[in-house]
Amino acid sequence: MAMQNRIREWRERRGLTMHELGQRVGTEASQINKLEKGSRRLTAEWMGRLARALDCAPADLLVPDHLPTAGGELGETAGLPPLAPHPAAPLSPATHPAPTQPTGFVAEPAHETATPPGATPRDLPVYGAAMGGDDGAFDFNGTVNEYVARPPILAGVANGYAVYVQGESMEPRYFAGELVHVNPNRPITPGCFVVVQIRTGDPHVPTRGLIKQFVRRTPTRLHLRQFNPRGELEHELGQVLSIHRIVGASDYG
Repeated sequence: MAMQNRIREWRERRGLTMHELGQRVGTEASQINKLEKGSRRLTAEWMGRLARALDCAPADLLVPDHLPTAGGELGETAGLPPLAPHPAAPLSPATHPAPTQPTGFVAEPAHETATPPGATPRDLPVYGAAMGGDDGAFDFNGTVNEYVARPPILAGVANGYAVYVQGESMEPRYFAGELVHVNPNRPITPGCFVVVQIRTGDPHVPTRGLIKQFVRRTPTRLHLRQFNPRGELEHELGQVLSIHRIVGASDYG
C-alpha cells in the first residue's frame, strides 16, 4: 500500500522541479517521483535528507495519519532521527527565509528580528559545538548559539551557516574561536577548506565535525589535511555524512 506524504506539496512550495530536488539530495528525479507517489518507502533517512533540502521538519512531509508514534515507530522504519525534534517554523514572507539546517544538525525555530533600515540582517545561524578531540573534532550539540550578520557571499543561500573553529589543528589557517562561514551548495575542490560530518556509531553522539582541508576522495576513502601537527587523515567514505565548503574572500564570483 502506497504511503501518503506531502513531498510534492513542499517541493512545489519551494519552486523546485523533481530534478532540482533530486540534485539537492543526491538522487535522480525518478527516485523523487517514486517517493512522492509512495511507491518507494519513505524511510527516516530519506525524510531527513528531503526535509533539509526543502527547509522543513521531517514530520512536515507526512500526513497526520502517518506521523510517528510516541514510541518512535514509523511503519517498519525506525523513528525520526534527532535531526529535527522541534516543529517546523511557520512559513514567513520575510525577505530572508529561515535557514535550512545542514545535515546532522537539529532544527531550531526560525529566528527573525527587526532589522533597522540599511542594516545587515542578523539571520545566519551559528551552530553550537563542544570540543571533542586533539584533531580539532567537535560534537554538534544541535542548537543555534546565536545569529550573526550574513556576509555578502552567503546572500540568498538559505542553508548557509557558520561554526566556530575548535582547537588548534588548523593553525595558522584557522584559529580557535574564529568564525567560519559555510555554503553547502558550493562544489568541493582539491585544496578547499571544509566542514565534514562523520558518523560515529554512538547513538548519544551521532556525528562529529571536523574543519579540515580537502585533499581527495576515492570510491572508498575521504582524504583530509590538517596543519598542526601537519598530517593527512583518512575516513571511510561510508561514514561521511556530509562535506560542506567553507567560503571566504577567494570564493566570490
